Amino acid sequence: MHKKMAIFAISMTALLSAACQVQNEIELNEDTVKTLSVTGVGEVEVMPDTFILSGAIIQKDDDAQIAMNALADIVNAMQEGVKNIEALSTSEFNFASVNTIGVKDPECLLFNQEADRTNSTLRQGEARVKKRVCEDIAQQASLSFTFTGGPPDAAGIALARFSEAGAIRLKLEGYRIKNIDEIELQAGELAVKNARQKADRLAAAAGANITGVLDLNNYRATYDQRSVAPPVISTSGAGESSQLVEGGDPVAVTDINLKAGMQVVSAAIALDFTYE
Repeated sequence: MHKKMAIFAISMTALLSAACQVQNEIELNEDTVKTLSVTGVGEVEVMPDTFILSGAIIQKDDDAQIAMNALADIVNAMQEGVKNIEALSTSEFNFASVNTIGVKDPECLLFNQEADRTNSTLRQGEARVKKRVCEDIAQQASLSFTFTGGPPDAAGIALARFSEAGAIRLKLEGYRIKNIDEIELQAGELAVKNARQKADRLAAAAGANITGVLDLNNYRATYDQRSVAPPVISTSGAGESSQLVEGGDPVAVTDINLKAGMQVVSAAIALDFTYE
């Protein structure tokens, strides 16, 4: 029994001693550790692997089924069109669900809008304008899509094929890099080196020396991707397009040339350095 009590007393003494030591270290760290917070920036230029196009297909007819069939014909024409692009090595469509709605008589809709405005300003005793019941004058079938293709320089040809097939609202969404994780890591390495260089210079200016990083596990990183000189494309309908270049003259949709530019992947990393 006495032996157990002695062991317990020794254990409690050791625990109290360790707790006091930890407390002293915490107090010591709070008093002595000095930190300098800086943000490093790194950039890597790389040629993209693929491009992303988006657009829509809209067809109208008195019969909803006929409108949907016409929409399907355009989809088939787009898919056949990209098959004939020899330079295209990557091709992937992503179509949204088909949406069908009734198209109301625009004159009736306009009349009801005017009726609402008039009725909202009536004085007491004035008769309200009776709104009309607008009937469907057509059925509309529509869907949106995205297309991923490569190499990136084939974007202009693909856009031309889609416009010729009947797609509208075409837009070059941008470019993608397949090994983006590796490129971001390279940019991050450059950002860390840049942060250390900044810390060394700032510490030296104050007559101090950087001794290390406080905690690499808690660094804060922000990554971004942009084009050096992105091309701009606008479309107004099937078979019509304009390329915004110097001079701004519209060009035939079949003459569009979208040469992909270098992509810049950047990283910004905030680090806390210790100094003395």
